[in-house]
Amino acid sequence: MLTRATLCALIASWTLSVQASETVTITGSTSASHIVEVLAETYSTEHKDTQIDVQGIGSSAGITAVKRNVADLGMSSRYLKPEEINPDIITVTIAHDGIALVVHKDNPVSNLTRNQVEKIYHGEITNWKEVGGPDLKIAVVSRENASGSRFSFEEFIGLTQQIEGQTVSDINPQVLVVNTNGTVKSLVSRNKHAVGYVSLGSVDDSIKALDFEGVSPTLENLESGKYQISRPFLMLYKERKVKKSAKQFVDYVTSQQGQRLIEERGYVSVLN
Repeated sequence: MLTRATLCALIASWTLSVQASETVTITGSTSASHIVEVLAETYSTEHKDTQIDVQGIGSSAGITAVKRNVADLGMSSRYLKPEEINPDIITVTIAHDGIALVVHKDNPVSNLTRNQVEKIYHGEITNWKEVGGPDLKIAVVSRENASGSRFSFEEFIGLTQQIEGQTVSDINPQVLVVNTNGTVKSLVSRNKHAVGYVSLGSVDDSIKALDFEGVSPTLENLESGKYQISRPFLMLYKERKVKKSAKQFVDYVTSQQGQRLIEERGYVSVLN
C-alpha cells in the first residue's frame, strides 16, 4: 500500500519528468518530412526527454516558419532563392533525393526525354500516342507553388520564365495541381491517363517510375550522377535562437547513424 509520502514523491517525480521533456517543432517540405519523421521516431526512442513534432506543409512554408520563429527547424527540398537567403539562418544538407516521373502501372511508355516532358507540361503534347503510348489524352499532375519538388522540377526541365526579375512557373494553367507526394501517387495509381512527379524515395509498387533520357531513376544512378533530376533535402535553423535540443537532433541526422537510416530509406547520404 502506498504511503502518503511515497505517493507525493511519485507525483513530484512525474511532474519533473513532464517538465524535463521538450518539444522540437520541424516544419516544411512534404518530401523531406517522410524521412525526417522516421529519423524523429528513432531519435525519440533514444532521447526520452525530447519530443519531435514534424509537419509537412511545403518548403516555402518551412523557410518562412523559421524566419518568423514559428518553428525550431525548417525543411526544404530545394535550394533557397536569393530573396530567401538570410545571414541569421543556417542551412544544413541532410540528404540528396531524385525526382521521378511516374505513370499508371499499365502505361506502356517507359522513357521520356527532357524535350517531351517540357512539351507535356507546357500543353504542347497532349496525347500519349505522341510519345509512343496509347491513344489516350494525357492528364498532367503537378505540385502546388510552395512545393520544393515543383520548384526543383521546373527549374531543371525549363518550365519557368522571368517576369520583372522574378522566376515564375510557366506550365500549362490547365495542369492539375495537388498538395503532396501522396496525392500525386494516389491520382496516378488510379488514372491510366496521368503523369506526375514524386520524390524518388516515395516511389512504390502502386505506380510506375519512368526512365528520363534513357536513365532509370534508381539510387545507384542518382549517386553516380547518371540520373540528373535531383535536389537536396535541407534543414534550417536560426543560429542564435536554435534550442539545444533542436541542434542535437540536427547533429543526429547528419551523424553516421542518421545517415545510415537515410540510405536505408532510399535517399543519398551526404557522407558519400
